Amino acid sequence: MRIRKWIYTALLLAGFAALMPGFLRSQQEGADVGDMPSFVIRTDVSMVSVPVTVRNADGSFYKGLTQKSFKIMEDGKEQEIVFFAEEALPTHIAIVLDISGSVRPEWGAIKYATKRFLENFSPDDNFSLTTFNDEVRLKMDWGKKTDKVDAVLTSVYCKDSTKLWDAIWTVASDVFDGIDGKKVMIIMSDGLDNDSLVSYAEAVRAAVENGVAIYIVSTTKALNNYYEYVIPQMGYARDEFMYRLQRELAQAESILRRLAHATGGRVLQSNDFGQLDNVYAEVSEELRNQYTIGYISTNTAKDGSYREIDVGVLTQDARNATIAARPGYYAPRK
Repeated sequence: MRIRKWIYTALLLAGFAALMPGFLRSQQEGADVGDMPSFVIRTDVSMVSVPVTVRNADGSFYKGLTQKSFKIMEDGKEQEIVFFAEEALPTHIAIVLDISGSVRPEWGAIKYATKRFLENFSPDDNFSLTTFNDEVRLKMDWGKKTDKVDAVLTSVYCKDSTKLWDAIWTVASDVFDGIDGKKVMIIMSDGLDNDSLVSYAEAVRAAVENGVAIYIVSTTKALNNYYEYVIPQMGYARDEFMYRLQRELAQAESILRRLAHATGGRVLQSNDFGQLDNVYAEVSEELRNQYTIGYISTNTAKDGSYREIDVGVLTQDARNATIAARPGYYAPRK
């Protein structure tokens, strides 16, 4: 499938050239996805595993909850919880970095934040590192050693267009191929896809069918603030340029949030590229504070049907709690 390309606006700053993407058909197709039932996870195993985040009204984590605190429903029918873990489970974490031309001015901050995150991740976890611009490249395969991260990131040169949906599809389908257990993809991007061969909907489906929760370190606000600062130096008509940029970023932010929700992840924002390491730390903290619930579905039919998951917490155990969990899964087929 070929994606129709739109006209880009050239951005000039001290010899720096980047492309501002236009609205894409893949993103427009993504808008239709929101009208469908929630994206879900396809699994061939008997136990359905659901990572759950429980927060207080102030955003802090509810800790110390027990299995009896939770109630889980599938298609409106209560299920018996047969597995429960309060402690963080070992996780395969795929780091996916946007290295298109639009991030070139702040690549130093991105590299620093990514390096710090990987150096401080749990010793029980495994990570991989993938970059994308007009190509998707696996830079580091699964492992625990971080001694080569700095050299790998230093060798990167940010340029060209952005194949975000291609990157998600490739990592979900190929990098996670054969990986079991808890799977997380952490994407740092402004969401401005302008060159993918697969659509937004295809990318999301690849992620949910492979059980990959997507956390997005969104740089849309940071990018907006950056150009608010540098636009006087660029010789552009400020109002027209910022209107176009902000329209693009608003649509990208909306799509990123739908992507995260569909896979059971979350979008985290940074107002400044220098704060990216703090945002990475937020992702790490959430993964360490998730409960994991497992149940055997009472619906034994292997019909490939969509099954909606709803997780609740007893009010007396967690008042005014906000619960985040993946929205459902596809049953296996015969």
